[in-house]
Amino acid sequence: MISRVRYHKRKQRYQKKTGSRRYEQGFYKPLNEEKYRQPHNKYMNKSIYPEYRSSWEKKFMKYCDSNPEVEYWTCEPIAINYISPKDGRQHRYFPDFLIKKNGKQYLIEIKPYSQTSDPINIAKWESARKFCEKYHMEFLVLTEKELGV
Repeated sequence: MISRVRYHKRKQRYQKKTGSRRYEQGFYKPLNEEKYRQPHNKYMNKSIYPEYRSSWEKKFMKYCDSNPEVEYWTCEPIAINYISPKDGRQHRYFPDFLIKKNGKQYLIEIKPYSQTSDPINIAKWESARKFCEKYHMEFLVLTEKELGV
């Protein structure tokens, strides 16, 4: 278990490292730690707490943590390859969340509605949908409308 002081120091280092505080960023400490599953991804940060990059992601983390229908949740758990329409090359995409709710797994992306028509995002999401189809999951993009922001 990480101490509160170490948690806040890590949070401050992260904010200092990223520079801009335009978006609310930091680490979320789950209240129901048994529901949060830390991803085993070598590309992600080494913090024991999930990292949020916007207040919307933080709000979704609180939802997952407190909703009894959510069996477990994790942040940026997998890398999905996609071909960028911008340069025609293969890139990796990390969906924001993986949750299991009512026995079904969902890959979730949190994005502003204004970014849902971006060709790069469309390419990422098409690859995510194919991935989900292959592994019997569902892919969802949640915007401010679904989040009630």
